[in-house]
This record gives sequence, C-alpha cells and structure tokens, in this order.
Amino acid sequence: MIKEFVILGGGSAYTPGLLQALIHQGDSLGLTRVRLYDTDAEHLELVGRLGQAMARSAGVHFTVETADTLEAAVRGADAVLNSTRPGGFAARRIDETLPLSLGIPGQETVGPGGFFFALRSVPEALRVADMLEKVAPQALLLNYTNPSNIVTQTLVNRGGVRVLGLCDQSEEDLLDLAHALGHAGQAVDFRCNGLNHATWYSEMRFGGQAVTEFPATLQAPPGLNAEHWLRFELSLKMARETPGFWPNSYLPYYMAPERFVALSQSEGPRSDAIVAKLPSYYAHFREEAVKDTPVLTHHRGTAGFGDLAVTVIQALKQAQGGSLVLNVENQGTTALFAPTTVVEARGNLGPEGWTRSAAPEVPLDHTGLLHQLENYQHLAAEAARTGNQATILKALAANPLVGTTAKAEALWALARAQYGALLPMLA
Repeated sequence: MIKEFVILGGGSAYTPGLLQALIHQGDSLGLTRVRLYDTDAEHLELVGRLGQAMARSAGVHFTVETADTLEAAVRGADAVLNSTRPGGFAARRIDETLPLSLGIPGQETVGPGGFFFALRSVPEALRVADMLEKVAPQALLLNYTNPSNIVTQTLVNRGGVRVLGLCDQSEEDLLDLAHALGHAGQAVDFRCNGLNHATWYSEMRFGGQAVTEFPATLQAPPGLNAEHWLRFELSLKMARETPGFWPNSYLPYYMAPERFVALSQSEGPRSDAIVAKLPSYYAHFREEAVKDTPVLTHHRGTAGFGDLAVTVIQALKQAQGGSLVLNVENQGTTALFAPTTVVEARGNLGPEGWTRSAAPEVPLDHTGLLHQLENYQHLAAEAARTGNQATILKALAANPLVGTTAKAEALWALARAQYGALLPMLA
C-alpha cells in the first residue's frame, strides 16, 4: 500500500491539479504524506503552501510537505512520480523549432524534438533511480516524464528499480472520439497495442455500443486548438482506411509531417503560448494559498489532470486491482515487439503488481512503422544513457521523421549550437 507519495517536478503549474485529484479522493487512498520536490525553489514553496492549505481545508488525513533535496524527497517513499521537465521551457522551445528548418515537425515527444527531450530527461531519470536504489529500494517509480517510452525503456534496461510508465493520451484520444460520436459522458472501453504515442485502439465500445466505422463527416469536438484539430482530422482519415481501428493522435505526425510543419510555421511554437500563461497560474496560486478555503480554478492540464496517478494508487490498494493502459516491458504481451521492448498496452494493476493481457492485432499496413519506432526507441534510450555521439547520430537517423545520416548530422550540429549546456552531454 502506498502511504508516502512523492511528486518530482512538484513546483510545476500541473501539480495543484494533481493535488486536487488526490484530495478529492480524501482518505480513501490511504496516503499519510505527499512530498513535493523541484529545482525551482520559489515555485516549490508556493505550490507547497497552496497544497497544504487545500489539504487542511478539505480535512484529509495526509500532509503536504516540500523537500529541498532529491534525497530528502524520496527517502522512505512508497511511490515516486517523476513529472519533471529538464531544461524547462527554454529547451522545449528549441525542441519545437529546431527541426522545422529541415522540414521536420517540431514536437516534444515525436521526431527530433522528442529525441532531444530524451537526452535531457533520461539522465535525470537515471539519477532518480540511483537515489531510489540507495534510500528507498522499496519504492515504485511512476514515470510521467516525456518521452515516456524512451525514459521508461532506459529505466527498464537499467534494472534495480520497479518502474511503470504513465501516459493519459489514450484516455484523451478516446474521450475526444466519444464526444465527436455523441457519446460524451458515457463509459468507454477499448483495447490497444503499440508504443507510447504510437498505439492503435480497437474493440471500442461507447456506452456499451460497439463502434467499428466512422462517418467521413465526423466533426472534431469543440474547443480543440489548431494542432489537436489537425490530429483529429488526420486520425479520422487513417481510421477510415483501417476499419475497426482508431489511431493514437500522435501517429498522424508520421503520416502527414508537412501539414504539421506548415501549422507550426503559421502558429508559432506551443511553448510560447504556455509560457505566456504561466504568470497567471502562479498569481492564482498565490491568491488561493492564503485563503482558509482555497478554490482552485486555474492550473495547467485538464480538469481531470492527475486522475491517472490517482487511479494507479487506487489500483495498487484494491484487492481486485484495476484495468489500466501503462507502459511496461513487453514480455509476452504482444508478438509484434521484442520481449524487452517497453510497450503501451492494457492490463490489470493490483497489489501483486502488473498482470499482462494479450494485446490485440494492429493494422497490417502500419506494422512497418511500429518496427521502425521500436528500433528507434531502443537506440534513443542507449544514446540518452551514454551521451555517445556516434550512438546519438545512429538514433536520430533511425527516427522515421529523420531517416538519413545526413539529416541526423545536420540536426545534431544545430542542436549543439542551440541547446549548448541545456543538453547534459554538452554541459
């Protein structure tokens, strides 16, 4: 049972939403302490005060604390949520803009942008794993940091710690689809197979009704930004070509990269829009932190942000566990990938751990791309772990959105110039 829960990246504008989700469950989770840690001391202190006020007002029996070192944060922990952003938004902006000069989409999880994010995220995740093995060997490491598949793959390869990769993209994708089909608010059931941000959903049921075909005129749900709207439009096109399946909304990046390049060039980087909103988030946190009854209305993430982490904690406590989509080592889940590959699939998580369920088939025409991405995932994990330049170039060239050694070399030259010390191997 999880009693001591640690959030790394605890000063982020996402954290209050996660704390709200934990508090909403009251004492049912069995937590006694939630500890926050962040390298941004000012934001950590503020979010910590807000979290303490929220917990006190709600009358829950767990405390919210902050720690000033990684060791102090994780010592004695039962579960640690890695939700960090090494390099911050300055590095994310480069992730999103650098690839565009070579006609490649700029995104923080796919393509070169995702690879450069991995070069920052993996060393930090390994540092966390080293510390857990030293002071909290019993802890479960829940990785929320992107790119989740590469970070989780590296941790699985390392061994020595229990790790599960988290990503709530499948829930977001299927809720958007349910809304578009007129099933908003109804129960959603499905199976999936693939890699993180490269899965295929099948056997979908909305409100108990099976759906295998989609009308050509299906409209995206309202409120999506331009990027999400384009992803939905292209997902629908792919689904109509593969009856019975719906693609993860990141797969369209590989199907029509030029559309995303054009959109980025007209819209500007997503990170700029996020950074512009950050002051308003923290101003709201300051206002609410001094109130006897804080009312959180303004934070990064959707209203349901943090629900996946809460669901994991609940599943680990309940005798029957819970059905979840997680990133785990394959080990027989699907014949599509090697046993040691971290896959994204549905299974049951309970007090005894993860129980695998056989993953369904995927569209035959798309297995080639998935095998390319599997190869890239392993190479990227090794490149980020070692920082070796030859491995970095090999991994970059293996990414389906790059594809050649010449492009990989050009991207790495740009990265060395633009990231500088933001990449650990260049510091």
